Amino acid sequence: MATGVDPPAMPRRDQFVTIDGRELHYSEWGTSDDPPVVCVHGLSRVGRDFDPIAAVLKEDYHVLCLDMPGRGMSEWAGLPMEEYTGASMAERCVSFCDELGLEQLRWIGTSMGGMIGIELAGGALGDRITHLVLNDVGPAASQDGAADEGLERIIEYLTNPPAFDRLRELEAYYRETYEPFSEMSDAEWRRFTTTSYRRNQTGEFMPAYDTNVVAPLLKEDPPIARWDRWENIDVPTLVLRGEHSDILAEATFEAMQSRRPEIETRTYDCGHAPALNVPEHTDSIVSLLNQ
Repeated sequence: MATGVDPPAMPRRDQFVTIDGRELHYSEWGTSDDPPVVCVHGLSRVGRDFDPIAAVLKEDYHVLCLDMPGRGMSEWAGLPMEEYTGASMAERCVSFCDELGLEQLRWIGTSMGGMIGIELAGGALGDRITHLVLNDVGPAASQDGAADEGLERIIEYLTNPPAFDRLRELEAYYRETYEPFSEMSDAEWRRFTTTSYRRNQTGEFMPAYDTNVVAPLLKEDPPIARWDRWENIDVPTLVLRGEHSDILAEATFEAMQSRRPEIETRTYDCGHAPALNVPEHTDSIVSLLNQ
């Protein structure tokens, strides 16, 4: 009988937790002895998008990169119009922090993940989130008229995603669809693809999300991450913006600074959203989290 040995510790570990009856996947980096950082992705993306910044933070922080319900390797919703709302996902994040015993945490959120961060840092986790990083998103994005064109763009490509016979074809689709992202290398595009695909019932490759995630979040009323939530946040905050973003409008960006002049900001030469994959991005995040 083979006894075997434990495999060597890996920089990233796949973990699963059941929250409100749904199994959620998250990537874990670093050790639980260090301060936790929770990372939450955009509307149709996955926690593996944070691999580059997590690899930087893992020496000093316990980094937890969550796949939200209906994305990546997390379970899909049984009642999409209820479970995929921003409010429901915010509640799942609170339960996630409770389940893992996170009494104090830092939060990094891209797009939708940033909206959830605003909602929680200004509300239910206001006494637990100690630092907040928002990647190309502001308060009440779904109600921001200046972001209508960007939201329509997102709805269009997310509602009926194509399927491909070969993974390289999906990679080409991702490169075209996410062209506004900040620059990524060929190896990064390959990782982006191989960490966010699923096979459909006929074996074709598709993006790794349930198409039902779109309508509940973008059309809910009242919206999450309202301006009063933003004004209620009183922790070190960094807002990153793509100069050509069609989600975080310049006027909204300026209003965020006007209402909370103490926040830190960075602007990069890209659209929606900075990929958090180069020192120009990661250094500013590390600086904020270390405060």
